[in-house]
Amino acid sequence: QKITAPVKIGGAARGEAIMLTIAAVDEGILRLTKFESPDPAAYYYGKKRLGVDVRDDYGRILDANLGPAARFGGDQLGGEGLTVVPVKSIALFEGPVKVGADGAVNVPLDVPDFNGELRLMAVAWSADKLGAASKPMTVRDPVPALLSLPRFLGPDDKAQATLLIDNVDGEPGDYSIALAGSGPVTTTATDKRALAKAAQATALFPVTAGAVGVGSVDLSVTGPGGFKVSRNYPIEVRTPYFPVTEVTTRQLLPGETLSLDRSLVANYVPGSTAVNVSFSRLRGVDPGPLIDSLYRYPYGCSEQLTSTAMPLLYINDLGGEAGRGPEFAVRPRVQEAVNQLLNRQGPDGAFGLWREGDSSSTAWLGAYVVDFLYRAKGEGYGVPDEAMNKAYDALAQIARVDRWVYIGYQMEAYEGPWSNDTTDQLRRRSAAYALYVLARAGRADLSDLRYFHDALIDQTDSPLAKAHVGAALALLGDRARSLSAFGKAMQAIGYQNTGDYYQTALRDAAGVLALLAEVQNAPGVNQLSERFVQLMKEPEAMQTQEKAFVLLATQALLRAAGPVELTRDGKALAMKTPAPRFGLARADLEKGAAFGNAGKGPLFASVSVYGSPTSAPPAASEGFTLTKRLATRDGRPADPSAIRQNDRLVVVITAGATSDRLHPAILADLLPAGFEIEAILTPEDGAQEGTSGPYKWIGPISWSKVQEARDDRFVAAIDIYSSKDSHTLAYLVRAVTPGEYVFPGAVIEDMYRPGVFARTATSKIRIAPAQ
Repeated sequence: QKITAPVKIGGAARGEAIMLTIAAVDEGILRLTKFESPDPAAYYYGKKRLGVDVRDDYGRILDANLGPAARFGGDQLGGEGLTVVPVKSIALFEGPVKVGADGAVNVPLDVPDFNGELRLMAVAWSADKLGAASKPMTVRDPVPALLSLPRFLGPDDKAQATLLIDNVDGEPGDYSIALAGSGPVTTTATDKRALAKAAQATALFPVTAGAVGVGSVDLSVTGPGGFKVSRNYPIEVRTPYFPVTEVTTRQLLPGETLSLDRSLVANYVPGSTAVNVSFSRLRGVDPGPLIDSLYRYPYGCSEQLTSTAMPLLYINDLGGEAGRGPEFAVRPRVQEAVNQLLNRQGPDGAFGLWREGDSSSTAWLGAYVVDFLYRAKGEGYGVPDEAMNKAYDALAQIARVDRWVYIGYQMEAYEGPWSNDTTDQLRRRSAAYALYVLARAGRADLSDLRYFHDALIDQTDSPLAKAHVGAALALLGDRARSLSAFGKAMQAIGYQNTGDYYQTALRDAAGVLALLAEVQNAPGVNQLSERFVQLMKEPEAMQTQEKAFVLLATQALLRAAGPVELTRDGKALAMKTPAPRFGLARADLEKGAAFGNAGKGPLFASVSVYGSPTSAPPAASEGFTLTKRLATRDGRPADPSAIRQNDRLVVVITAGATSDRLHPAILADLLPAGFEIEAILTPEDGAQEGTSGPYKWIGPISWSKVQEARDDRFVAAIDIYSSKDSHTLAYLVRAVTPGEYVFPGAVIEDMYRPGVFARTATSKIRIAPAQ
């Protein structure tokens, strides 16, 4: 509804130019966040106390990684999350508005469906005056009708929506209630309640979910005196199982046809699937499935943001956006990655792994991020010069391996019984990458590069580092040393660094090939291409670094491969791309689709099916151990079939590894519909030496790099270092909506070793209405 907020400003001189802003925000949100109404007069004219600044050298001897992690975040770990929720929050803002000569102004506000209290906050200013005021405003119907739904549902979930109807100012009499579902949400319920003045009534209505998708529940209430109100509650039906991707590849000889039908999606939940078929002349190298998997990649540390966005800069060389659907939008996705990375940059120019100043990024990763930002800026994305200058200054320090660096990057490698990495090797490969990025930006010193080649390259094990030096030397015109460095890089391919979880032989081969392709008429491209193809893996067996560097190498190879010739359902397709890709909807598969090779040489077709399985995946343990339990707040086991609305419970998850090596892992636990997270428990809440917290029965609660409570899941990033190292995390939930729901299993996976994961079993929960 549209309302008008009248504002009168006192003390205004005749003809004085006055501006005003006004905000209307849900009072509940403001109280939760302890937000105080703006008071510019106190800010600008209030008495200031003396500031105190302390400087010390403790940072040189303390490990910055031991600092406390932020307990809640905003999409740092990524993940699709929910697209809609039935709960509406109000935060309106209007202005600046010019005030009339009489010091009065009427500000229009468009208030959506809402019952509650808003706080109106106005700020006015002129050339030499300031003023502010705030006032509560109650917004409600004469007879508020509030429907309580879960924030989401799963297929076949059965919820009981709770309606509270309160006759505050309406006429006494019978009030008719009707509910109707749409989309995958089903409910057709009616009721009638007799309400006296100031009387309340509650009612439960069944709501069931079908296929995956976004639906809604429509509420209509009519009563005496012409009272009528209707509201729409959007709600998403999301699968309780994490999606999987299956990729199959086959060769198509000239004249052969690939036929696809609905059997491809028979084992997936309707509404959750995406089917794509792509073609390439390169054996074993098809960019389509790799781009799709990176685009959907759910997590978001700085390495993953960079790896998922960097190849999108070259989307036109990798098959283009055609056939990918409206949800595949490259420029917004890349710009969002740029913005998130810039938000993690500290004042010293260094980039954090999860957030600004966490000191968890290696210096090599810092160079990787700056490489992406430089390329993105060159492609027209918004990257401020000031941020790049700070990043270059940080890289200039990293490029000097002859001195210690005081900067917010991890400069020491983990050296242990399972790791052959050393701090010297980390410093050298980081310096090599930094020199390459600086050379691309026109900021490298040729003498530094020549010194690295002549004195350090043979002591540097990484083939990719050797190639970075070679490419940088080529950019600065020293072709002889450049080709020498590339020769050493190609000889070193196959090297394995067990302490660097980004590194693999495939990643190195792809990176060296991409860099070699930048050098005009460089020898060895064909030989290296054959080695690269030999090392190729299936897309689902590749980690983000491998996928990103493979795509960088592929875009160079595809330019020389030439366009493919295809038919679809017997009709020739006109296209000029070397890697065409087609998205197939369920309707296309129902009709059937046939693609034929109309060219003279063989083609390689990759069919990618993405979706959520129809049946619950079993518990599994492949390199990790994982347990999940549901308990009461005093530590007793909770019966999932005997939960009551408003019960508060604790979910305890314990993870471990079966091998002695570093596992950078993501732990994700989907909530059942009907649960909402109230709080994430901290180490202080569990058992500790000395004073233990209220949940000491859990035992020690571990720190994590970052952890988040979302509408539909709990997510955390942890590092597990050995088979003796276990992590216990816990969070507090409230049962808010009665019903019967799927209770998903928790999942942990190594971010850089596909196939190393664990999963707990799926079960059911039942929440009874409150007594």
